[in-house]
Amino acid sequence: MQENQELSLFPGLSRRDFLKSCGALAAVIGLSGPMAAPRVAEAMQGLAKRPRVVWSLFQECLGCSVNLLQSRRPTPAQLILQQISLDYHEAVMAAAGDEAEKCFRDTVDSGEDFYYIVEGSIATTPPEAITIHGKTAADICLDTYKKAKATIAIGNCACYGNVQASKPNPTGAMGVGDYLSKFVGLSEVKVINSPRCPGQAEDTLAILAYVMVHGTLPELDSVGRPLFLFGQTVHDNCERRGHFDAGEFVEHFGDEASRNRWCFYKVGCKGPVTYAPCPVNKWNGEIGWPVHAGPCIGCAEPDFWDKFSPFYDKAPGFRLPGDITPTQIGVGLGAAAAIGIGAHFMGQAASGRLGKGGPVAGKEDEFDPEQGGS
Repeated sequence: MQENQELSLFPGLSRRDFLKSCGALAAVIGLSGPMAAPRVAEAMQGLAKRPRVVWSLFQECLGCSVNLLQSRRPTPAQLILQQISLDYHEAVMAAAGDEAEKCFRDTVDSGEDFYYIVEGSIATTPPEAITIHGKTAADICLDTYKKAKATIAIGNCACYGNVQASKPNPTGAMGVGDYLSKFVGLSEVKVINSPRCPGQAEDTLAILAYVMVHGTLPELDSVGRPLFLFGQTVHDNCERRGHFDAGEFVEHFGDEASRNRWCFYKVGCKGPVTYAPCPVNKWNGEIGWPVHAGPCIGCAEPDFWDKFSPFYDKAPGFRLPGDITPTQIGVGLGAAAAIGIGAHFMGQAASGRLGKGGPVAGKEDEFDPEQGGS
């Protein structure tokens, strides 16, 4: 064990455990074969060079930082965070004021490679709704994005604006990608969106690992999410999916079906129309996620506050024919449910969404909360 310990570049992690973690991470980012784990290990060992990271906080609640920086067990994410050079993060750095700004500028203007992580939405009307050291979040984001090796938006605020962007959106809140492309007008904007709320540590680790292993950005869906993480719906991997297939639904909170942990579809679960890895990459040391206690509210989707509220209404764009009951469906997946599910998957296939995350590029605005979408 002493020998294995010395071979690992990460304190407190043996070489054997390190390679085991790399193998698991390789599976997440879509690598297979005998050389998958060694490829990830090589990339992770490159982190010992302490890559530089600048982390901006804009219109946010700090939940993404708390989730990432206070991992509850020594996961690879926690260990790697001990190895990066986090040159700027207002909430955790000792410096403040002019000294903090100097740390920021020293990294951004150095000419060296650095990664840019954004937490929180961008205010646009007026942009002065959030300023840092006399500069608006909009100006800081634009300048830093142009110089960063890669930009990752963490949490729904940074990706799509979140609750700040819900109607009437008094600050003109936008996600990073939308601000750069639609407001500024930059072409071919490359921002990796990791939009769960709050952002989840293993998602960020997997995205960084993908960039370092492949030397390029991952394939993204039409709303900027990496397909290897966000290519399936919450419903696809939900632990309650079996009850959905059997027609076993919670009718109202606190009923017998709730105590039996049946499907939340009828009380508003947005899992069938939400693309996210929540059932696979959980929170709180991998022990919990929302559907343990209540329905998914669709927090990884753009505009979910406006499109999916009231949160306890059925998911738009996903309808079962009539009022499905266990008697109608019978044992397993009966004809009525098969029609509903079949139509859902045929709609995804016809629109090019099957296994590819969100809506087709350029057709995001066709989604109608009242009529639903394919």
